[in-house]
Amino acid sequence: MKLLERRRAVLEASSRLQHERTRWQTETRTLRQRIAGHRTALIVGGGAASGFVAGLLPWRAFARVGSVVTAAVSFALRSPIGAMLADDLRQRASDKPSSPTP
Repeated sequence: MKLLERRRAVLEASSRLQHERTRWQTETRTLRQRIAGHRTALIVGGGAASGFVAGLLPWRAFARVGSVVTAAVSFALRSPIGAMLADDLRQRASDKPSSPTP
């Protein structure tokens, strides 16, 4: 595929995406307005519902899952991957923020 064909394909995909985004925004306008009007109630209600559901679930299973996740993270951090991640984080922390690349 030549460069012009790839550019044309990208432009067509971009225009289709914009069309679908506009269509989605018009179809969901009333729902988004209702959610925006009751945002605090939805946050509090969602927290209460998730707390209720979490209270019904068996806590021993979550303790086992937490133990497995902790062991996996500990193993990963002791492996060479952990050293690479630490070096990457250290480098990112010391670098100045750069402009995003396209």
